[in-house]
Amino acid sequence: MNITKTQILTYTSILFIGMILGWLIFGGSNNHTDHNQLTDAEMDQHVMDEHTDEEGEIIYTCSMHPSVRQNEPGDCPICGMELIPAGSQNTVASEDNYSMVMTASSEKLADIQTVQVERKVPEKVVNLPGRIEVDERRLTNVTTHFSGRIRDLKIDFTGAPIRKDEVMATIYSPELIAAQRELLEAARQKDRNPRLYESARQKFRLWEFTEEQINEIEERGSVQNELEILSPANGFVMSRNVAEEQHVMEGTVIFEVANLDRVWVVLEAYEQDLEWISIGDTFTFQTRTHPGETQEATVSFIDPVVDSRTRTVRVRAELNNSNETFKPDMLVRAQLNSRMQDEKLLVPVSSVLWTGKRSLVYVKDTSADVPRFEAKLVELGPKAGDFYVIEDGLEDGQEVVFHGAFRIDSEMQLADRFSMMNREPGSGAVPVHDHGGMDMDDQQMEQDTDDHTSHEHELEEEGHESHSDVLMEEDLETLVPSYLQLREALANDDFGMALVHMELFSEEDFSDIEDLREEFKVISEMLIVRVEEEGYDGELYKQYCPMYDGGSNWISDNEEIANPFYGSQMLKCGETVETL
Repeated sequence: MNITKTQILTYTSILFIGMILGWLIFGGSNNHTDHNQLTDAEMDQHVMDEHTDEEGEIIYTCSMHPSVRQNEPGDCPICGMELIPAGSQNTVASEDNYSMVMTASSEKLADIQTVQVERKVPEKVVNLPGRIEVDERRLTNVTTHFSGRIRDLKIDFTGAPIRKDEVMATIYSPELIAAQRELLEAARQKDRNPRLYESARQKFRLWEFTEEQINEIEERGSVQNELEILSPANGFVMSRNVAEEQHVMEGTVIFEVANLDRVWVVLEAYEQDLEWISIGDTFTFQTRTHPGETQEATVSFIDPVVDSRTRTVRVRAELNNSNETFKPDMLVRAQLNSRMQDEKLLVPVSSVLWTGKRSLVYVKDTSADVPRFEAKLVELGPKAGDFYVIEDGLEDGQEVVFHGAFRIDSEMQLADRFSMMNREPGSGAVPVHDHGGMDMDDQQMEQDTDDHTSHEHELEEEGHESHSDVLMEEDLETLVPSYLQLREALANDDFGMALVHMELFSEEDFSDIEDLREEFKVISEMLIVRVEEEGYDGELYKQYCPMYDGGSNWISDNEEIANPFYGSQMLKCGETVETL
């Protein structure tokens, strides 16, 4: 083949231009790229460009479900979110049945926040309800020691003040008449038979007549049909058990007299708070009649027996009441500041996923190149304010998730890994909730990552705190039945009936049932705290939905799930986590 000079020049030019272009494109990539000079954004882009499959095509994944991988753009088959290039998956961090690796963007989207495990002396403010009670040692019964009939009733109402030796009533009794005759006869012969005389006087003493009354009988020298019953102590009549002309038998308690110069303040301590309370501790308390005045008292006695109905123990202190400030049965609200002696490992309450016998926290692997979280079973100690004491399972310096733990747990569950609701990872026995085909867009996914704390703050800013007074002051016997009816109405999607039952808890105007459900979540959390602290006469169940607002609890009187947050859309979504 004859090659002309023109062709040679053309081929030479093409080769030269190709060499220049090759140097421009590839020349700086061979051991000349200074990664230290790249910004974080440039580094991320560099890693993403390198993350391709064997054919050179980019791998796409879901920011919320990194296990999803495909070689073309699209939507996540699990949550429907748009897939992104899998650049951030280029890491040495590994996953197993007890851990999960997230992309940086998925961690940000889920608003995962961590805090270092803290070692310090646990402190707690113990809130205790209680009431003023009569000092049992200052309570006196006025009892008849013979049968008879009440005639002139001087103290005829309960609560009447009384002084010692003041006349309370007069009584007619055949036994009393016979005893007077014996005394008068013995008095005439006391010189010859002093023992008989002393025996006649002693009978009256045993019947609780005073020496003055006995002397008056002798001085009169005649039998009286009625004798006076005198008060044995100063105080107030706490009960009156007789009326005029009423017949009484021997041993009948006709009056109870209490000296109220000193009274008891008796607090109800819940079982979980007992280790924070000791004899000698000082606490402050307020009464409803004087809410602005704070009083102090010292624990003098702790009942050795737990009340089987309320699951509480009575804690007692003595009060000086010489000015009659405190009235029996007056309600009080006390606070006791307590602290342990030794330092303990502490984690925020929101870090702990409580499942009864098991407690779970998620620990961040700080050595990994990308966010990696590992499930850790821990042994819980007592709750100390906003923290839990960790007895076993964590070490100093570890970082635990305190915001977004439910989100991670949900992803672990969906991936069939060890989680709060999946005890057998890899077995395929993943608890599946019936979501009723409900589609969730990106906005809903982001909204569901908020936890209870942030949601509560939002409600307070919007003025939804009006129900707090009712939930703190109203009796549980009133609140719980109304709450259960409200829960049932929401589960049945009955907006009208839900509005009726919400009137007890809030005076807000609600435009639709979703507004009601937002309010219902906050009411549920507050009511759960009261039921757990005070107890309730009846069996209740604490139930949990992981989907609504990052995880939400409610109370039910039926163990079967009927979700009040989603109604018919996801009626069976949730589980019973605790019996209250």
